[in-house]
Amino acid sequence: MPIELKPVTLNELPLLQEQLPKLQNGDCNLSIASVIGRAKEYNIKWGISQGELVLNWAPYPDIPPAYVIPLRSENALAIIEDIASECQCCKEPVILFGRFTYMTERISELMRYRNFITVSSNSWWDYVYERDKIENLEGRELHGKRNFNKRFYKAYPNAQFVSFTPELIEKARVFLKNWYANYGEMTKSLEAERDAIELAFDHFEEFRLIGGALMDRDNMYGFTYGSDVGENIFSVHIEKADRTVTGAYPALASALCKTLPERFTQINREEDLGIPGLRKAKEDWAPSTMIRKTLLKLQRAIPEPI
Repeated sequence: MPIELKPVTLNELPLLQEQLPKLQNGDCNLSIASVIGRAKEYNIKWGISQGELVLNWAPYPDIPPAYVIPLRSENALAIIEDIASECQCCKEPVILFGRFTYMTERISELMRYRNFITVSSNSWWDYVYERDKIENLEGRELHGKRNFNKRFYKAYPNAQFVSFTPELIEKARVFLKNWYANYGEMTKSLEAERDAIELAFDHFEEFRLIGGALMDRDNMYGFTYGSDVGENIFSVHIEKADRTVTGAYPALASALCKTLPERFTQINREEDLGIPGLRKAKEDWAPSTMIRKTLLKLQRAIPEPI
């Protein structure tokens, strides 16, 4: 049965709260805040197949729209067949998006006689870290972060991490406005990011976000937030600190980890998008693993033997 796809809006919030966990696999983009906040930028659409949520999106430049489906569901094969029916009507190939190893193994299990092609880029892959290492800034690889953290608290000994409240969110909005004003030229990407942050502030609890700010009385040195993206992984969606304050970023990252529920054992600090400076910054945190995301294109079915 073909799937009717509709643009994701705030109206789908109850549906996402209920169904999105079935799609989550650690991918930083599969959170309520990301799906709604980036819906326009990623051209995210939703549909229902076999009573379950599927998404259609293009989260990275120059890739075709692809489906994200609940691969662990017992209905996964029927959902793929519904997608194939939809794609046949539109004369388009069936393209899925997910984590490379699990998705390829699952598709091979469900459709053992079908061939497929995978396409990926390391600019799409998420950097994942052990939560306790960022929390304690421990280990030889993080000695630089640890030193900057010490310098921050030496300069601001009364600074502490405060969880977001409605009042603190309003202060963060002012901080954010000044952060962008001091950044320089606003690009389309930064404008989309700013709009997503403002939307997240408007619906912080509804989006199931966790975060706060580094404060010393009324002075804010930075704020951060993120959410559960499945598999005991917490994704840090936003981290903004005063770049004139030495050590503010590592102090912010460490402080957030200390406040997270114990169930989170890994921290996803998202992709580098192929930007050399951003890649180095993420490598400097010594990732323990990567979430390798890929497109999977199903080849035409093998004809039934006569």
